[in-house]
Amino acid sequence: MESFLSFIEQKQTSMDVKERIIEESTDMFFRSGIKAITMDDIARELGISKRTIYELFRDKDELLRECMAFADRKYDDEYELIVMESDHAISEVFGLMKMGIYAIKTVNPLMISDMRKYHHEIYNEVLKVGQEKRIAQIQVNLRKGIQQKLFRNNIDVEVVSILLNAQLQIVSDDNVFPEKMFSRVVVFENVMINFFRGIATQKGIELIDSYFEKESDFFVTG
Repeated sequence: MESFLSFIEQKQTSMDVKERIIEESTDMFFRSGIKAITMDDIARELGISKRTIYELFRDKDELLRECMAFADRKYDDEYELIVMESDHAISEVFGLMKMGIYAIKTVNPLMISDMRKYHHEIYNEVLKVGQEKRIAQIQVNLRKGIQQKLFRNNIDVEVVSILLNAQLQIVSDDNVFPEKMFSRVVVFENVMINFFRGIATQKGIELIDSYFEKESDFFVTG
C-alpha cells in the first residue's frame, strides 16, 4: 500500500509540474512570441531543469499544442461566463467585444505570426478549430437576438455568421490594415459595431447606442 501511495503522489507531482510548465509557457508565448522563447527560458523562469521539460514534452511543438489547448479552455470558460452573465444577445456581444479588445492589447502579434511561420501545422489546426467554434457561437448569439427581437428575423444565420467570422479575420491582416497605420482595437470595434448595427432591429440599435453611451470610456469609437 505504501509503495502504491508513493506512486500516486509521484504522478500527482508530475501533473502539477506539467500544468505549471503549460501555464507559464502559454503566458511567455503570448507575451513575447514563440520563436523568442526557448526551452531554456522556460526552465529558467520556472526554476526547473530543461531535462524535466523534455521528460514531459517531446519537443516544442508538443508543448505549444498543450499551450494552445490550455488557452482554448480558458477562452471557453470566459465565453461561458459572459453568456451566463448577459441579459440579452447585445449585452453578450459587448462582453465578447471587451474580451476581444483585452486580447488585442495583451497578446503579442508575434505569437500568431510565429505560429503561422514556424509551426504551420499547429497554426492550421488552431485556425480550423477556432473558426468552427466561433461560427457556431455567433450562430447561437444570432438566433438568441432574433428571438429577443434585437436582430432582424430575415437574416440568414449561417451566411451572416460566416461573414462576421471572415471580417474578424481581416482585423489582423496586415495587408488590409497595416499595423503602423491602423489601431487593431479601432478596426475591431468598427467591424463589430457596424456589423451588428447592420443586422439589428430598431430596438437593437437603441440598445447598442445605449451601451456605447454608457461605456464610452472603455470603447475607443464610443
